[in-house]
Amino acid sequence: MNAVGRVAGNSADRHAAGFTLVEVLIVFTLLVVLTAALAPMLMPSPTRALRESSSEIATTLRETRRQARVNQARQRFLIDTESKHFGIEGSRKWRDVPEDMNIMLTTGKSLLTGTSSGGIDFFPDGTSTGGRVTLSMDDQTLRVDIEWLTGRVRVNKDEP
Repeated sequence: MNAVGRVAGNSADRHAAGFTLVEVLIVFTLLVVLTAALAPMLMPSPTRALRESSSEIATTLRETRRQARVNQARQRFLIDTESKHFGIEGSRKWRDVPEDMNIMLTTGKSLLTGTSSGGIDFFPDGTSTGGRVTLSMDDQTLRVDIEWLTGRVRVNKDEP
């Protein structure tokens, strides 16, 4: 090989051997920006926990109403405020809320099934016995309201 061939080969090897300082700094900056943007979403927060739990309860209530209409039979949503779990009567699929969250059920006296448990009934025509599930955590409160006449389920922020 001649001398010119060796110099050209060494020059090409030098350029392909690694990253420049500018490239490394750009990648590092992008990682810092992404970490700063995503960290709050990954950190647990009372607001997020309340929203997720109230959404799960509202979804289960809506499913209870749907089953009552489809099966043309009364269906009962049950909740135990002490053990902090809820579900549809007769279903194996029960859900829990976080241990540090407080739950309160407002329902008819005849629908209480124990000192810390009770239910809300939905009927084939879509109506319900009505009621409210109140969730609170760290001075924040959300209510899941169930209208008796329509069976409509809504999540509301509790206003002081």
